[in-house]
Amino acid sequence: MKEVLLIITVLFSSFAVTSCTNDEDDQDLEILTPEEETQLKKK
Repeated sequence: MKEVLLIITVLFSSFAVTSCTNDEDDQDLEILTPEEETQLKKK
């Protein structure tokens, strides 16, 4: 019985970890400099 619970726990954990990955393009990441950030806050 413990082996079955262990297998279920491992499968659920691996599913949870793989489903939380970000599949968006890394190129869409916009890096702001501190100057740009302060200009955006002033608007």
